[in-house]
Amino acid sequence: MHTSFSKSSRGFTLAETLIGVAILGLIGTLSFGTFASAVNSQQRAEAVSDKYHQIRQALLRMSREISQTFISEHRFCDDPRTKTLFVGKSASNGMRLDFTSFSHFKIGADQNESDQNELSYFVDTDPEDSQKLALMRREQSRIDEEPTEGGVVQVLAENISELRFQFYNPREDRWEDEWDTEDRELKGRLPLFVRIELAVPSLGGKDEKYSTKTRVYLRESLLIPGTGFSKCLD
Repeated sequence: MHTSFSKSSRGFTLAETLIGVAILGLIGTLSFGTFASAVNSQQRAEAVSDKYHQIRQALLRMSREISQTFISEHRFCDDPRTKTLFVGKSASNGMRLDFTSFSHFKIGADQNESDQNELSYFVDTDPEDSQKLALMRREQSRIDEEPTEGGVVQVLAENISELRFQFYNPREDRWEDEWDTEDRELKGRLPLFVRIELAVPSLGGKDEKYSTKTRVYLRESLLIPGTGFSKCLD
């Protein structure tokens, strides 16, 4: 028996099959590249968003806590058990600010704490990555005789290269680069405004700077009278 095949029913040749496979591979490669690029772009956008959110939250927290700073003055007290201060001075990686504040949140019940605390802000080596710097926050929930020491130190914002402050002096109508309530000229006084600035490394090599201002509400020292005994209570 003789069987004939029409041209329309013949199969693909080897060359045609190879060309088809090559085209499909090219389409797959292009599709994967587009998908990978989209995923990378999304990850970069999320990283940038997380960075901005972290910086914004750090500035907001610093603003709130600095706005509630206070200093006190003991009268008729031979040996006060607490010391308050507000000191912003040059330090490594910018500046360091040590102060006492009414910003502590009492979380646990029946704890010997109040809304008073010691706080410090400074930039130091990130404890989880020694190649990077971080904005650090130190808090001690009870004020003692050494208001710049003790407490718990935690990372407030990662990858921060510098911290700067400026302090507005209303008597002189000017911004001061430092403030120390231990100094005779500033004793018993706090600034009216505090400017906070964070420098963050960028991919271009130059630091990006973010800043905000906050107002200090208790600008004069609080009087805490004693009775002349060796120990005085706050």
